Amino acid sequence: MIINIRHAAAMTSLIVALVTGCGGETKAKTFKVSGKIHAGGNPITGLPPGEKPMVKFEAKANKEQSMAKVGEDGAFTVDLSPGDYTVTGSAGFMAISNKKSPGMISKDLKVEADVVGLDLDVGKAKTK
Repeated sequence: MIINIRHAAAMTSLIVALVTGCGGETKAKTFKVSGKIHAGGNPITGLPPGEKPMVKFEAKANKEQSMAKVGEDGAFTVDLSPGDYTVTGSAGFMAISNKKSPGMISKDLKVEADVVGLDLDVGKAKTK
């Protein structure tokens, strides 16, 4: 059997295409989660002063953590994979928003679609 170089190159290209698949990488589906962190409806300036509020999402399945970027008005957004999360909002590094509250709030969140309007009020007692 005689195989010329062009046929060998074409066969090699076909095999590589079949093994690697057609197209690019498939990305996992993510959903946008957005909301606002505040203290009784008032923006948080951060504790200690100058410290930014923080919003952390921890996946219950594998403990993987994601941090949301928080704007000056307390608004935040993050892209998350579907699943169950514990969301923790904090007024800052040394979070103390008033004498009754530790300046933190924690709640459970199930992500199955985009989540809009997630409300994190650190002025309320810690909940879960």
